Formats: sequence, structure tokens, C-alpha cells
Amino acid sequence: MRIMPSLYCLWARQRIERLADGALRGWTERTVTAHCGRCERCRAELDRALGLKAGVHRAALVPRDPDWSRFWPGIQARLLREKPKPIRESWWLPIWKPVWGHPRLAFGSALLAVLIVGFSLWPVDDAAFASSVTVQDVSQDDADRSVMVYSSRASGVTVIWVFAPSQDSEVESDEP
Repeated sequence: MRIMPSLYCLWARQRIERLADGALRGWTERTVTAHCGRCERCRAELDRALGLKAGVHRAALVPRDPDWSRFWPGIQARLLREKPKPIRESWWLPIWKPVWGHPRLAFGSALLAVLIVGFSLWPVDDAAFASSVTVQDVSQDDADRSVMVYSSRASGVTVIWVFAPSQDSEVESDEP
């Protein structure tokens, strides 16, 4: 027959691994230790955690200290043998140096650069740059007819529209 653990046993079991690691202090450490002395299941859990901790410590390799005896002489010999390359400043550094240390000026410059790039890449409507269109009205002998001429110098296109008299005006002229 299996016995159900008490609430106190459930509370203590959550802290057994920390007890094995030595992470509990004060009242909690004393309480969990006393409970493990009375409860066989919790004592078995504590023994398992302590055995696991001991196994990990046995398996852990102790790292050796590296041999630095040949490291520094090699670095010093290389420093004496090689000439340092000259440091070249970036192309933008002379432009940015007057702004350096002035947050308002730096922010304003960055904002201006963003605006310039933004407006230069903004899509432009072709109608804004279209050439002017010349519209001419050509007079005719017949007052009811008209001719309109549209021409564009940029595209070299000329459109001629001839408007016939409306049906309403003919009907009116037929009446006596």
C-alpha cells in the first residue's frame, strides 16, 4: 500500500536539491534537514541528490594552467620585427569632427541627411515635369463647327479634333 505524501513533504521535496547544493540558509535549511531525518522518501531523495553531486565532482576535470613561457617572447619578437601600418581615417571623419560633442548639432545633421536622402528617393509625379501643351482654336466659316488643335513640343504629337454641329442645332434650323 502506497502512502500519500503530506503537504509538508511536498513543500520540503521542492527544496531538497538546493539543500544538497548548500544553497539553503537559516530556518529553511534547518526545517528541510529535520524533515529528511524523519521522512524516508525525502531522505532517499536527499541521498540521491548528494550522490549525484559527488559523481559530478569526481567526473569534473581540473584544467591545467596554460604554459605562457613561450607566448610573450613570441609577441615581443613580432612587435620588433614588423612595422605598424599607418592608421587611415575614414573619409567621413573630417566631415563629422566639427559636429562631435554637440548633441543638438549631431541630431540636426543626422536629421538633415535623412531628409535629403528621403526627398531624393521620393517618387516624383511625371505631370510636374511634363512640357506645356498648346491648345489652339481654329475658326471656321460654319459657326456650328469647330476645330481644336492640341500640340506638345516634348513628345512631338499634335492632335486635331473636329467637332460637328450638334443634332439639336440642325433640328432648330429646319423649323420655319
